Amino acid sequence: MDIAKYVGLFLIKNEYCFLPGIGSLEVVKKPSVYDKETQKMSAPAYEVKYRHIGGSIDDSFANFIANNERISIAHAANHLKDFCAHAKADLKSGSDVVIPAIGKFVAGPNDTFQFVTEPQLHIEGKSIPFFKTSVAAERKNEDALSNIIERTTIREPKADEEIEYKAPSVNWGKIIALVAIVLVVIIGVAYLVWGMGSNDAKETKADTENAAVNPEEQVITPETTPAPVAAAPAVTGLTANADGTVTYKVGLQQYTTAAKAESRVAKLNSYGNNVEVWAKDSTNYYVVMSVTSQAADTVRVVDSLKRLFNPGGAVGIVR
Repeated sequence: MDIAKYVGLFLIKNEYCFLPGIGSLEVVKKPSVYDKETQKMSAPAYEVKYRHIGGSIDDSFANFIANNERISIAHAANHLKDFCAHAKADLKSGSDVVIPAIGKFVAGPNDTFQFVTEPQLHIEGKSIPFFKTSVAAERKNEDALSNIIERTTIREPKADEEIEYKAPSVNWGKIIALVAIVLVVIIGVAYLVWGMGSNDAKETKADTENAAVNPEEQVITPETTPAPVAAAPAVTGLTANADGTVTYKVGLQQYTTAAKAESRVAKLNSYGNNVEVWAKDSTNYYVVMSVTSQAADTVRVVDSLKRLFNPGGAVGIVR
Protein backbone atom coordinates (compact mmCIF):
# COMPACT_ATOMS: atom_id res chain seq x y z
CA MET A 1 0.00 0.00 0.00
CA ASP A 2 1.50 3.33 -1.11
CA ILE A 3 0.94 5.48 1.98
CA ALA A 4 3.23 8.22 0.61
CA LYS A 5 0.80 8.81 -2.26
CA TYR A 6 -2.08 9.27 0.18
CA VAL A 7 0.00 11.74 2.23
CA GLY A 8 0.15 14.09 -0.76
CA LEU A 9 -3.52 13.68 -1.66
CA PHE A 10 -4.72 14.27 1.91
CA LEU A 11 -2.40 17.28 2.31
CA ILE A 12 -3.67 18.99 -0.86
CA LYS A 13 -7.30 18.40 0.15
CA ASN A 14 -7.12 19.39 3.84
CA GLU A 15 -3.97 21.56 3.91
CA TYR A 16 -2.73 19.52 6.89
CA CYS A 17 -1.46 15.97 7.47
CA PHE A 18 -0.03 14.40 10.63
CA LEU A 19 2.43 11.49 10.48
CA PRO A 20 2.88 9.68 13.84
CA GLY A 21 6.49 9.73 15.04
CA ILE A 22 7.64 12.06 12.23
CA GLY A 23 5.64 15.27 12.56
CA SER A 24 3.10 17.22 10.56
CA LEU A 25 2.96 18.82 7.14
CA GLU A 26 0.93 22.02 6.71
CA VAL A 27 0.13 24.18 3.69
CA VAL A 28 0.91 27.80 4.61
CA LYS A 29 -0.11 30.87 2.63
CA LYS A 30 2.58 33.43 1.89
CA PRO A 31 1.18 36.95 1.60
CA SER A 32 1.53 39.02 -1.53
CA VAL A 33 4.63 41.23 -1.76
CA TYR A 34 5.15 44.55 -3.52
CA ASP A 35 8.16 44.63 -5.84
CA LYS A 36 9.68 48.11 -5.96
CA GLU A 37 11.67 47.42 -9.11
CA THR A 38 8.77 46.23 -11.21
CA GLN A 39 6.25 48.30 -9.21
CA LYS A 40 3.91 45.33 -9.14
CA MET A 41 2.24 43.32 -6.45
CA SER A 42 3.06 39.63 -6.52
CA ALA A 43 0.23 37.19 -6.00
CA PRO A 44 0.04 35.23 -2.75
CA ALA A 45 1.75 31.83 -2.82
CA TYR A 46 1.46 28.58 -0.87
CA GLU A 47 4.24 26.42 0.51
CA VAL A 48 4.50 23.28 2.62
CA LYS A 49 5.86 23.65 6.15
CA TYR A 50 7.17 20.75 8.24
CA ARG A 51 6.83 20.66 12.01
CA HIS A 52 8.68 17.80 13.67
CA ILE A 53 7.29 18.39 17.17
CA GLY A 54 3.65 18.14 18.19
CA GLY A 55 0.67 18.00 15.91
CA SER A 56 -3.01 17.16 15.93
CA ILE A 57 -3.53 13.39 16.24
CA ASP A 58 -6.86 12.12 14.90
CA ASP A 59 -8.29 9.42 12.68
CA SER A 60 -9.00 11.69 9.70
CA PHE A 61 -5.97 10.52 7.70
CA ALA A 62 -6.55 6.86 8.55
CA ASN A 63 -10.23 7.25 7.58
CA PHE A 64 -9.15 8.81 4.27
CA ILE A 65 -6.88 5.85 3.51
CA ALA A 66 -9.57 3.35 4.53
CA ASN A 67 -12.16 4.90 2.20
CA ASN A 68 -9.79 4.82 -0.78
CA GLU A 69 -8.47 1.30 -0.14
CA ARG A 70 -11.84 -0.16 0.91
CA ILE A 71 -10.46 -1.43 4.22
CA SER A 72 -11.26 -0.83 7.88
CA ILE A 73 -9.98 2.22 9.71
CA ALA A 74 -8.02 0.05 12.15
CA HIS A 75 -6.30 -1.72 9.24
CA ALA A 76 -5.49 1.62 7.62
CA ALA A 77 -4.10 2.96 10.91
CA ASN A 78 -1.76 -0.04 11.17
CA HIS A 79 -0.46 0.55 7.63
CA LEU A 80 0.12 4.24 8.47
CA LYS A 81 1.99 3.29 11.65
CA ASP A 82 4.23 0.83 9.74
CA PHE A 83 4.92 3.45 7.04
CA CYS A 84 6.02 6.04 9.60
CA ALA A 85 8.27 3.48 11.37
CA HIS A 86 10.00 2.47 8.12
CA ALA A 87 10.34 6.12 7.10
CA LYS A 88 12.11 7.01 10.34
CA ALA A 89 14.47 4.05 9.89
CA ASP A 90 15.26 5.10 6.31
CA LEU A 91 15.90 8.71 7.36
CA LYS A 92 18.27 7.64 10.14
CA SER A 93 20.14 5.48 7.66
CA GLY A 94 20.57 8.51 5.36
CA SER A 95 17.89 7.69 2.78
CA ASP A 96 15.26 10.15 1.65
CA VAL A 97 11.52 9.52 1.97
CA VAL A 98 9.73 10.90 -1.09
CA ILE A 99 6.17 12.22 -0.99
CA PRO A 100 5.11 12.20 -4.66
CA ALA A 101 4.45 15.65 -6.21
CA ILE A 102 4.91 17.35 -2.82
CA GLY A 103 8.56 16.97 -1.81
CA LYS A 104 10.72 14.69 0.30
CA PHE A 105 11.90 14.14 3.86
CA VAL A 106 15.67 14.30 4.36
CA ALA A 107 17.88 13.64 7.35
CA GLY A 108 19.07 16.67 9.29
CA PRO A 109 21.74 17.27 11.92
CA ASN A 110 21.46 15.61 15.30
CA ASP A 111 18.98 12.95 14.15
CA THR A 112 16.42 15.53 13.03
CA PHE A 113 14.33 15.49 9.89
CA GLN A 114 13.72 18.19 7.30
CA PHE A 115 11.26 18.52 4.45
CA VAL A 116 12.26 19.84 1.04
CA THR A 117 9.35 21.11 -1.07
CA GLU A 118 9.17 20.15 -4.73
CA PRO A 119 10.31 23.18 -6.79
CA GLN A 120 7.50 22.74 -9.32
CA LEU A 121 4.82 22.47 -6.64
CA HIS A 122 1.92 24.87 -7.21
CA ILE A 123 -0.92 24.82 -4.71
CA GLU A 124 -3.97 26.94 -5.33
CA GLY A 125 -5.84 28.16 -2.28
CA LYS A 126 -9.55 27.84 -1.80
CA SER A 127 -11.31 30.07 -4.26
CA ILE A 128 -13.67 32.84 -3.21
CA PRO A 129 -16.95 32.88 -5.18
CA PHE A 130 -17.84 36.09 -6.99
CA PHE A 131 -20.67 37.26 -9.20
CA LYS A 132 -20.12 38.14 -12.80
CA THR A 133 -22.51 39.58 -15.36
CA SER A 134 -23.19 37.15 -18.17
CA VAL A 135 -22.05 37.94 -21.70
CA ALA A 136 -25.65 37.97 -22.92
CA ALA A 137 -26.67 40.52 -20.29
CA GLU A 138 -23.69 42.76 -21.09
CA ARG A 139 -24.49 42.58 -24.81
CA LYS A 140 -28.12 43.43 -24.12
CA ASN A 141 -27.15 46.47 -22.02
CA GLU A 142 -24.73 47.64 -24.70
CA ASP A 143 -27.38 47.23 -27.41
CA ALA A 144 -29.95 49.19 -25.39
CA LEU A 145 -27.49 52.01 -24.78
CA SER A 146 -26.48 52.12 -28.44
CA ASN A 147 -30.13 52.24 -29.51
CA ILE A 148 -30.80 55.16 -27.19
CA ILE A 149 -27.81 57.02 -28.57
CA GLU A 150 -28.85 56.33 -32.16
CA ARG A 151 -32.41 57.51 -31.57
CA THR A 152 -31.31 60.66 -29.80
CA THR A 153 -31.01 63.71 -32.02
CA ILE A 154 -29.15 66.70 -30.64
CA ARG A 155 -29.67 69.94 -32.50
CA GLU A 156 -26.99 72.50 -32.06
CA PRO A 157 -28.20 76.14 -32.02
CA LYS A 158 -27.16 78.38 -34.84
CA ALA A 159 -24.86 81.28 -34.26
CA ASP A 160 -27.53 83.93 -34.97
CA GLU A 161 -30.38 82.05 -33.27
CA GLU A 162 -32.01 83.64 -30.24
CA ILE A 163 -32.88 81.31 -27.40
CA GLU A 164 -35.79 82.48 -25.27
CA TYR A 165 -36.24 81.20 -21.74
CA LYS A 166 -39.86 81.09 -20.64
CA ALA A 167 -41.01 81.37 -17.05
CA PRO A 168 -42.66 78.25 -15.66
CA SER A 169 -46.43 78.25 -16.22
CA VAL A 170 -49.14 77.31 -13.76
CA ASN A 171 -51.69 74.70 -14.79
CA TRP A 172 -54.81 76.48 -13.55
CA GLY A 173 -57.09 73.80 -14.97
CA LYS A 174 -55.71 71.14 -12.63
CA ILE A 175 -55.77 73.52 -9.67
CA ILE A 176 -59.43 74.46 -10.26
CA ALA A 177 -60.40 70.81 -10.68
CA LEU A 178 -58.64 69.92 -7.41
CA VAL A 179 -60.36 72.77 -5.53
CA ALA A 180 -63.75 71.68 -6.92
CA ILE A 181 -63.22 68.11 -5.77
CA VAL A 182 -62.26 69.29 -2.28
CA LEU A 183 -65.36 71.51 -2.07
CA VAL A 184 -67.63 68.65 -3.16
CA VAL A 185 -66.14 66.40 -0.50
CA ILE A 186 -66.58 69.07 2.21
CA ILE A 187 -70.21 69.74 1.19
CA GLY A 188 -70.98 66.03 1.14
CA VAL A 189 -69.53 65.52 4.63
CA ALA A 190 -71.42 68.55 5.98
CA TYR A 191 -74.70 67.32 4.50
CA LEU A 192 -74.17 63.88 5.95
CA VAL A 193 -73.44 65.30 9.42
CA TRP A 194 -76.49 67.61 9.21
CA GLY A 195 -78.75 64.72 8.12
CA MET A 196 -77.57 62.53 10.98
CA GLY A 197 -78.18 65.34 13.47
CA SER A 198 -81.67 65.97 12.09
CA ASN A 199 -82.57 62.30 12.33
CA ASP A 200 -81.28 62.13 15.89
CA ALA A 201 -83.39 65.16 16.85
CA LYS A 202 -86.52 63.61 15.30
CA GLU A 203 -85.90 60.31 17.05
CA THR A 204 -85.35 62.08 20.38
CA LYS A 205 -88.59 64.03 19.99
CA ALA A 206 -90.52 60.89 19.09
CA ASP A 207 -89.06 59.02 22.03
CA THR A 208 -90.01 61.84 24.38
CA GLU A 209 -93.60 61.95 23.13
CA ASN A 210 -94.02 58.17 23.32
CA ALA A 211 -92.06 57.48 26.51
CA ALA A 212 -93.58 55.13 29.08
CA VAL A 213 -94.06 55.75 32.75
CA ASN A 214 -90.80 53.95 33.44
CA PRO A 215 -88.17 56.58 32.43
CA GLU A 216 -85.63 53.87 31.59
CA GLU A 217 -87.92 52.08 29.06
CA GLN A 218 -90.04 53.14 26.17
CA VAL A 219 -93.42 51.55 26.72
CA ILE A 220 -95.51 53.23 24.04
CA THR A 221 -94.37 53.19 20.42
CA PRO A 222 -96.05 55.11 17.57
CA GLU A 223 -97.50 51.80 16.28
CA THR A 224 -98.97 50.71 19.65
CA THR A 225 -100.11 54.04 21.08
CA PRO A 226 -103.94 54.18 20.81
CA ALA A 227 -105.50 57.43 19.72
CA PRO A 228 -107.95 58.95 22.23
CA VAL A 229 -111.62 58.82 21.31
CA ALA A 230 -112.78 61.82 23.33
CA ALA A 231 -111.71 63.88 26.30
CA ALA A 232 -112.64 62.46 29.71
CA PRO A 233 -115.32 64.57 31.39
CA ALA A 234 -114.22 66.74 34.30
CA VAL A 235 -115.76 66.02 37.72
CA THR A 236 -116.54 68.62 40.28
CA GLY A 237 -117.86 68.47 43.81
CA LEU A 238 -115.33 65.93 45.12
CA THR A 239 -115.80 64.88 48.74
CA ALA A 240 -112.83 65.78 50.92
CA ASN A 241 -111.33 63.26 53.34
CA ALA A 242 -110.74 63.96 57.03
CA ASP A 243 -107.18 65.07 56.35
CA GLY A 244 -108.26 67.54 53.66
CA THR A 245 -107.31 65.32 50.69
CA VAL A 246 -109.58 64.09 47.93
CA THR A 247 -109.60 60.68 46.17
CA TYR A 248 -110.59 60.49 42.53
CA LYS A 249 -109.94 58.58 39.32
CA VAL A 250 -108.09 60.14 36.38
CA GLY A 251 -108.97 58.87 32.92
CA LEU A 252 -105.66 58.45 31.08
CA GLN A 253 -106.91 57.06 27.76
CA GLN A 254 -110.25 56.20 26.18
CA TYR A 255 -111.09 53.16 23.95
CA THR A 256 -114.21 51.99 22.12
CA THR A 257 -113.76 48.32 23.17
CA ALA A 258 -113.02 46.66 26.48
CA ALA A 259 -110.34 44.43 24.90
CA LYS A 260 -108.20 47.38 23.88
CA ALA A 261 -108.56 49.02 27.26
CA GLU A 262 -107.65 45.82 29.13
CA SER A 263 -104.59 45.29 26.88
CA ARG A 264 -103.39 48.81 27.69
CA VAL A 265 -104.00 48.28 31.42
CA ALA A 266 -101.97 45.03 31.41
CA LYS A 267 -99.08 46.74 29.66
CA LEU A 268 -98.98 49.73 32.02
CA ASN A 269 -99.27 47.55 35.10
CA SER A 270 -96.33 45.43 33.85
CA TYR A 271 -94.21 48.57 34.19
CA GLY A 272 -95.12 48.99 37.85
CA ASN A 273 -98.17 51.26 37.53
CA ASN A 274 -101.54 50.76 39.20
CA VAL A 275 -104.30 51.33 36.63
CA GLU A 276 -107.63 49.69 35.81
CA VAL A 277 -110.48 49.72 33.28
CA TRP A 278 -113.51 51.93 33.97
CA ALA A 279 -116.53 51.48 31.65
CA LYS A 280 -118.65 54.53 31.17
CA ASP A 281 -121.02 52.68 28.85
CA SER A 282 -120.89 49.91 26.20
CA THR A 283 -118.81 52.03 23.79
CA ASN A 284 -116.59 54.07 26.12
CA TYR A 285 -113.88 52.37 28.18
CA TYR A 286 -111.31 54.36 30.15
CA VAL A 287 -107.90 53.43 31.47
CA VAL A 288 -108.03 55.12 34.88
CA MET A 289 -105.65 55.60 37.81
CA SER A 290 -106.81 56.24 41.38
CA VAL A 291 -105.17 59.36 42.84
CA THR A 292 -105.27 60.94 46.30
CA SER A 293 -104.09 64.54 46.57
CA GLN A 294 -104.97 67.87 48.03
CA ALA A 295 -108.11 69.40 46.58
CA ALA A 296 -106.16 72.37 45.30
CA ASP A 297 -103.64 70.14 43.44
CA THR A 298 -106.08 68.22 41.21
CA VAL A 299 -105.32 70.35 38.12
CA ARG A 300 -101.56 69.97 38.58
CA VAL A 301 -101.89 66.20 39.08
CA VAL A 302 -104.02 65.82 35.94
CA ASP A 303 -101.51 67.84 33.88
CA SER A 304 -98.60 65.71 35.15
CA LEU A 305 -100.37 62.46 34.26
CA LYS A 306 -101.25 63.87 30.84
CA ARG A 307 -97.56 64.60 30.08
CA LEU A 308 -96.55 61.09 31.16
CA PHE A 309 -99.30 58.91 29.72
CA ASN A 310 -101.10 60.76 26.94
CA PRO A 311 -99.38 63.98 25.81
CA GLY A 312 -101.44 64.21 22.63
CA GLY A 313 -104.82 63.16 24.03
CA ALA A 314 -107.44 64.14 26.62
CA VAL A 315 -106.85 63.35 30.29
CA GLY A 316 -109.37 64.28 32.99
CA ILE A 317 -111.15 63.22 36.20
CA VAL A 318 -113.89 60.62 35.71
CA ARG A 319 -116.59 59.10 38.02
